[in-house]
Parts: sequence; C-alpha cells; structure tokens
Amino acid sequence: MLCCQCSPSRFIQSRCHRSSAQRTSPCRIICRRAFLLIGWPSCVMWLLLFCLSAGLFPAKTFAERIFFAGYKGGFYIRSEEEGGMELRLGGAFQTDYRYYLEDERADNRFDVRRARLLFRGTLTRWFRYGMQFEFQGSETNNLVDAYGEAVFGPHSLRMGQFKVPFSLQWQTVDKGLLFAERSMGYSFSPQRDLGLMLHGQLGAGVVNYALGGFNGDGDDGTTRGNENDDPEFAGRLVISPFRTTSIEWLRQAQLGASYALANIDLANVDVTVQSTGMFGTSRRLYVLQSNTKFGVLQDVNQRINWGVEGAWAWGPAALSGEYMALRLTDLEPVGHDRTDADFNAWYLTAAFCLTGEPLVLSDGVMKPIYPQHFFNPDEGTWGALCLAARLERFNGDPDWIAPDAFVSVQRADAWSVAANWILFPMVRIIADFTHTSFTDPLRVRTQPDGSVDKVNKEDVFTTRFSIDF
Repeated sequence: MLCCQCSPSRFIQSRCHRSSAQRTSPCRIICRRAFLLIGWPSCVMWLLLFCLSAGLFPAKTFAERIFFAGYKGGFYIRSEEEGGMELRLGGAFQTDYRYYLEDERADNRFDVRRARLLFRGTLTRWFRYGMQFEFQGSETNNLVDAYGEAVFGPHSLRMGQFKVPFSLQWQTVDKGLLFAERSMGYSFSPQRDLGLMLHGQLGAGVVNYALGGFNGDGDDGTTRGNENDDPEFAGRLVISPFRTTSIEWLRQAQLGASYALANIDLANVDVTVQSTGMFGTSRRLYVLQSNTKFGVLQDVNQRINWGVEGAWAWGPAALSGEYMALRLTDLEPVGHDRTDADFNAWYLTAAFCLTGEPLVLSDGVMKPIYPQHFFNPDEGTWGALCLAARLERFNGDPDWIAPDAFVSVQRADAWSVAANWILFPMVRIIADFTHTSFTDPLRVRTQPDGSVDKVNKEDVFTTRFSIDF
C-alpha cells in the first residue's frame, strides 16, 4: 500500500521536521528515488491513476455521454444534450437503363449513374461538416464534397470543396430533380470547386444569399494552369417577396440571379456540353478546348458566367425556368486575332403530383417530394406519382465550330417528359423520355470501311431506380 506521505507537496519541501522513523521509512526512500528519476508531475499522474484504479474517486464524477440513433432524412447518431454532436450517414445509388432509337448508336445499356456515400453532422451548435465520396467511375479522384463551416444563426461560413453558388437546378439536390438529368446549360455552368463561402438567409427566408471565392479550376485534382492564381468570385441571390404574406398561392414564388467571374489559364478552357442521353458518356454536342479549329490557343483572359431564374409552387403544381450564359474573353489562337466565345441556354419546366403531394420551394431550391402514403400493397397504398415536362435550348458560338469535324452543333433543342414514382422518401423510380434535335450532324462512330455514322437528333428513353437516403 502506498504511504500517505508520498504526496508530491512533501517532496518539494526542502526543510521540514522529520522524526528519525520518518527518515528511515522504506516507503519514503522509494518515493524519493521515484521523484528523482521521473519528477513530480509524473508522480502526480501515477498517483491519480492509482487512486482511480483503487476506486478512491467515484466514476460518476466523470460525466457520461449518451447517444441516440434513428432515421430522419438519413441515419443519425446524436448526443442527448441540446446543440451537441451529431453524425448523419447517407448515400445515393442510381442505376439506369438507356435505350436509344437511333440505329447509328450502339449505346443501349445498363449503367451505374451514381454510387455515393455521405457523412455530415454537427460538432456543436456552432460547427458543421460534410464529406461525400463517389464510387462510380474509374477516376482516381472521387472526392465530391469535403467541407467544414461555422454557424452564426441563419448565416454560415463554409470552407473546403463544395458546390459553387450558381443556378437553381445545380443547387437543388439530385433527389429533388424530376428528370433523369439536368438541362444542357448545366454543362457549362460552375460546378464544384475549393474555396470559402458565406451563405444564409435574411428576413425569415425572404432573401437567400451565397457569396464566395474559389480557385476557379474545378474540384480537387483538376488540371490547373501555372499563369494565373487569381480567385474566382461567385454568388447567387434569391428573393421570395411573398414568403411572409397571407397570399398563399404566391408564398413560394421566387426570383434569383447568379454570377461568376474568373481570370483563367488555358487549362481552364474546357467547354463540353451534353444532352440528356450523353451524360455519363464521352459523347458531346459542343466542344471548345485549348486546341481549337484555328489551332492551339496561346492566350485567354476571363470566364464570365451569369444567369437569371424564376420558380413558383403551389400545392401539387410547380413551374421553373432559367437562362444561363457563358463568355470566354480574348481567346487568341496562334496566328489569329483575339475574339470572344459566347454560349447560352434556357429551360422551362412544369410539374404536377397526381397523388396530391405538395411541391415545396424552400431555402432557394426545390425540395425532394415526400409521399403522403408510403408503398404498402397490403394496405392499398402505392406512394406518390408525379409528372414533369421540360423545354430547353442550347446555343453555341458558331465561330468556334469546325464544320468538317462533326463534334459541335450551333444549336440544340430538346423536350422531355418524365414520370416519378416515389415509393418511399428514399426510394424512387423514374421513367424519362427526351428528344433532342441538332442543327448540325454529330459523328457517333467510324465504320471499319472508313465511313462515318452521324446523327442529327437523339431520342433516348431512360429508366432509373434510385435509392437516396
């Protein structure tokens, strides 16, 4: 048993009255030698450990932390105290079958469109985090999101890799989209990047804003230039002027605008536009890269993206639309004068839930549909059924098209119809048909005899089974 006189305070008293018995105590001799060897801080630590193991300090003096697990928009583990720690586990799995009506294409196939794992949560009421990883595809860099943010009431400051604040359809999560793919204008809009962003709400949700600075090169691992390291500035502003009024059918009406500006390198000249049937493949309907029809580019100045948007929802009906534009300034091919490249696109959508589920616009985006009755044949309930239609157009810059290459079109017009069967909030089946017509023929394959198969339209039927939790 340890001597009670082994207190560290006794060791540091160089002068004290000791009896002869105390001076000859074996325990004192052992403690003194231990003190000389390891010092008094270590003696204190070992004394505390001994006391704990001996039960001298009750275990209840160290607070127990209790965690709860459940499901609400995703699986979660949460500590019991208000504003404590929380971890949410989510993911998405989407598998497609696409069927093309064009005989010239040999693209009919099953495909895993997305396979993602998501972690997000809170550390305290003031700090949040999120990470998302993509397992689909053969790329070595599949980090989708990785960020942390500080929270100040309705405002947050986020840093890391995440979505650049631009466009209604881009900010709406995949689970909230009613078509197999986003519109053609999404292809040339800002997407994910590394940076810092301030975002939040004003006036009880009347104003939603986001403003940030980014690398301007795309997600981590994207090829970067070595001539310009100025940040890209991007922002989105959405106003819902009737949000707090008593006019019920106008409460979810909103107008918005987005803008992004970057000084770029030649490595950032990469305009690749795709239609619905081209997403997830290597096919394109417009291509502009550093190697143009005039030859190799030797300089570029700025990349300017801007867009305007509007959306409205009331009960089971919703309308939305956007106009998006891109300009690359002062492109200079070898041996030619400087000139700009301009692109624009627009879309209009209409949606209606036949089973009566409300379509919700909140926080500046369209929210996923929540079925009023889950799929349960035993009780005669089948989930939600919602229909959607879309018109869209893409306009490419004709001055940057090489007519004999058959890789770019001046204009593409498309219409889509889609049916969404939402069995559960996290399980959905989509049937989507999209027709796209091209003003110029596109090369799809080269035959063994050297002849080239070309198409001037695309008719694609997409069925998707989606699990998103």
